[in-house]
Amino acid sequence: MKRKDEFMNIVKILVIILLLYVAYKVVKMFQGGRSENVKPLPNNDVPAKGEDLVQDPFCKTYIPKSQAYIQNVEGKEIFFCSKECCEKYLTEKK
Repeated sequence: MKRKDEFMNIVKILVIILLLYVAYKVVKMFQGGRSENVKPLPNNDVPAKGEDLVQDPFCKTYIPKSQAYIQNVEGKEIFFCSKECCEKYLTEKK
């Protein structure tokens, strides 16, 4: 009878260890999943320090001058955040 009790105690300990391991893996899975999806911005998307910002006349968004979509309208350079904003601006202006 003593052997059976010892065997059951070992089985209980093994089950507890297994449950703790599974819980650890589940927690790590949820914690690790978030950081893998976050990607840093590439350096070419970051405006240079001290770079001038320009305002899109259509959506009023400020963008770095180096990343702006530039369109020559009536002899004047106008800066847009995207080609789509430029097209909307030009159609509204007509």
